[in-house]
Amino acid sequence: MSIQWQQVKAEAAGYLQKLIQINTTNPPGNELAAARYLAELARENGLDAHIQETADGRGNLLISFQQRAAQAMTDPSRSSLLLLSHLDVVGADEKDWDIAPFSGEIVDDVLWGRGTIDTKQLTIMELMALILLKRDNRTFANDILLVATADEESGSTYGLLKLLEEQGEIFRDKHVISEGGGFPILVNEVPHYLCETGQKGICQIFFHVENSQSTPYYVDNRPMHAAAQLVQRITEARWGNSPPKTTQYLVDELLRSCQLDEAKTASMEEKLHLLKPYVSPFMTNVLRAMTENTMAPTIWKGGRLARQPLGEAVIHVDCRLLPGVTREQVEEKLSQLVQDLPVSWQIESFTQGYESDFESPLFAIFDQRIRSEIAGSKVVPFIATGSSDGRHLLPYQSRVFGFSPMLPDVTFEKVLPMVHGINERIPLDSLVFGIKILYESIGQFMARGE
Repeated sequence: MSIQWQQVKAEAAGYLQKLIQINTTNPPGNELAAARYLAELARENGLDAHIQETADGRGNLLISFQQRAAQAMTDPSRSSLLLLSHLDVVGADEKDWDIAPFSGEIVDDVLWGRGTIDTKQLTIMELMALILLKRDNRTFANDILLVATADEESGSTYGLLKLLEEQGEIFRDKHVISEGGGFPILVNEVPHYLCETGQKGICQIFFHVENSQSTPYYVDNRPMHAAAQLVQRITEARWGNSPPKTTQYLVDELLRSCQLDEAKTASMEEKLHLLKPYVSPFMTNVLRAMTENTMAPTIWKGGRLARQPLGEAVIHVDCRLLPGVTREQVEEKLSQLVQDLPVSWQIESFTQGYESDFESPLFAIFDQRIRSEIAGSKVVPFIATGSSDGRHLLPYQSRVFGFSPMLPDVTFEKVLPMVHGINERIPLDSLVFGIKILYESIGQFMARGE
């Protein structure tokens, strides 16, 4: 079948418009309305759909390419590829936007609205890829499952975690296409398409400084002094972990495009310095964050009013950890930081980072398809410093690849401020470009018959 891509563009734009207009701001979510809309679209196009309701007005959507979705859940071995996205979005205040965030308005061939980058656009890209494969009458040895979840923006309790609790085995040892990548960075005019193959872990920590007795006539500032010492130690802390294999490969590929011979024998610190003239200050900081564990004090509450006898200091710290760093290692580092200080700590939450092997047939196919469309481009892996539902799949040994490809002008640096920001939007040419790449990549991967 010869696909008329301009017609696909118009069709997909209409679907995404409608999905944006279904306000799924989390909280409260209301993802069930979006799931029902997409389920109906799937059924109209010969796909089977199942909705798992997880709470009042909330639920996950599962779409199966060539069998009943219920069968796919009871026999996970029959599927080999999962397409993952989420239906909820973060809040948006209309007064801050140039165009209303839930209008789905199209201006100069650009569709505006909350979710056009994070990640309703990916849901439509994945669904359209399946619809086009169905119209081609393609069949494969194994099935493809699309999973669009609720509650990703608030911890996934009513979304993927509920699905994993009941049907986690559908992800066991599977390839997963998810959010987080597909946006290029330009280095020496070469588009490097980022494919997320891992995420840093996240750890939230509270430090409590011991109270001390003061009087209105004698202020004991020892708690504040201890808190200041602790913040300095946090700022200066170094963990000594080696950069992940993924990050080393990414930095080397970026330098290869710069054609710098001295980079071949340089240390990681030297490589990052060599890259500085070729990337923005923003990307310099992002690349550095991919090479090390970071600890950032985010809230410092301390002191007392003049006639209060007690003064307490509490420091909240956000910690982003390289893949492989365990909770035990964090605890050891925290004990070192508070040594000799009147400070206790508690880990409020901990999620370990992960790193998928990018030496995969699916990654190679992404690279082939992108190179065939964008001359001189390449696909490179990266470890995300943020988080998404992919982090919950670590126990299932899933190989998770974040990839929603865009045209070269929709760069990583342009996209990131729109994620949870204002004036989120997507050029429709990039929407159809992403559909084309996923359609071709999914078909090629599934045709391998594994």
